[in-house]
Amino acid sequence: PDTADLDQQLAGLANRIVQFTDRHGHYLSSERRDLYARLLDAAPRLQARQRSRRNLSVVHGDSHVWNIFLPKDESSGSALLFDWDCWTIDIASDDLAYMMAMHWYPDMRRHIERPLLDCYHAELLARGVRGYDRRALDDDYRLSVLWLSTTPLWQEGNSIPPVIWWNNLERIMMAADDLNCRELLD
Repeated sequence: PDTADLDQQLAGLANRIVQFTDRHGHYLSSERRDLYARLLDAAPRLQARQRSRRNLSVVHGDSHVWNIFLPKDESSGSALLFDWDCWTIDIASDDLAYMMAMHWYPDMRRHIERPLLDCYHAELLARGVRGYDRRALDDDYRLSVLWLSTTPLWQEGNSIPPVIWWNNLERIMMAADDLNCRELLD
């Protein structure tokens, strides 16, 4: 996305945070309110990663288990993602974070998140990606989790049922805490 698009997205995010807080702020802890305020303040700096246009990929944008076809016999085929209406060019870890940090509860995520990120990075290297070390993946993943903390706000504002956006909010906030994402805001 170009600078104007990112600036427009940031203005929309600021508005969304205000609207969400007006409607549900009594459910948000002071720490979560602070996270959103600090995210808005740090956004221009944090957007530098996207603006660099380095190490970007096609991102599905809605990668979760309900959007994957699995073969009946795993030796006869691969998993296939469908429902590509949210695709974009962005940081590939966005899809990883959406799948794991947004949708998995802490016990499951803590158990398999790191091994799956290790596997993903190994596959990148096997497929010829260079100059993107494991630390860079961790940094991108944490940044993705931080930005995804705003997704439940968008979901709520688009009339997604609370059973979805509230659970997503809780899971992504727990992941942000586990991964120390707040330190990215300093």
